[in-house]
Amino acid sequence: MKLNRYKVLAMFAIACGLIYGILRPSFLAEAALADLVAALHHFAATFDSQSLGMTAIFESLLRYGRPLLLIWACAVLPKGFYAAFLVLYLRALTLGFSAAMMVSAFGGRGFTYALALYALQNLIIMPIYIYTICVIAEKTVPPVKAGVVGLAGVVGVSMIEVYVSPLLFELMRR
Repeated sequence: MKLNRYKVLAMFAIACGLIYGILRPSFLAEAALADLVAALHHFAATFDSQSLGMTAIFESLLRYGRPLLLIWACAVLPKGFYAAFLVLYLRALTLGFSAAMMVSAFGGRGFTYALALYALQNLIIMPIYIYTICVIAEKTVPPVKAGVVGLAGVVGVSMIEVYVSPLLFELMRR
């Protein structure tokens, strides 16, 4: 696929969401920021990758599947693919906010924690979301095929989130 307006809009939505998400913690009240930092410290202290199971897989499937479903539904509607860019923006905003909070809570180590917890799966899923928008908007692939490709990506990313990211996080914590 060549670079076209849909990809440019998708990347713009992601960049804007990441930037706003990264800047957002600086707008929080001191008490709210302190509460979130305390919650992150509690998470890091009590995290146990061995306790993850089928519930974690199901939650991960929902976490990545819902945006895909929304993107797919928006993209198949006439001119609805523009609403799909809002989904990308919000997904990127939450990712940027989460990473910024990790840095706020743990300093430089927070950056490595954020990489371990968020980078790998999002480097895979964001292009899948972009692909879904582009192929449906360009009508180069039937919407059902785009949805199946996206669903396969969601399953793969969920497995990474449940089985790989926790191990990376535990390695970074040591």
